[in-house]
Amino acid sequence: NAEVHRDHIFGRHVSSYMQQLHDDDDDAYKKQFSQYIKLGIVPDKVEDMYKRAHQAIREDPEHKTAEKKEVKKKRWNRAKMSIAQRKDRVKQKKASFLKKIQAAADD
Repeated sequence: NAEVHRDHIFGRHVSSYMQQLHDDDDDAYKKQFSQYIKLGIVPDKVEDMYKRAHQAIREDPEHKTAEKKEVKKKRWNRAKMSIAQRKDRVKQKKASFLKKIQAAADD
């Protein structure tokens, strides 16, 4: 069906869904279309947005690669401890455990 195909190309199905969701459940609308709202795209402007995109593609159909953002990786691994630090940590844990046992025995 040509009309249905045209509606999908120009995003009319998205526009009608946005309008329906906006009328029925405003919170769900804000959650579902938060980026559209942030960019100022309302249900009436969806078709215009697609028309502008198609026009821009016709003017310059060459694919443009976006600049890659430099990603700073986060590492959550603990820093390695030396053997002396590990032995000291074991001593601290033993002392804490014995202290708990002693406190329980005193009660």
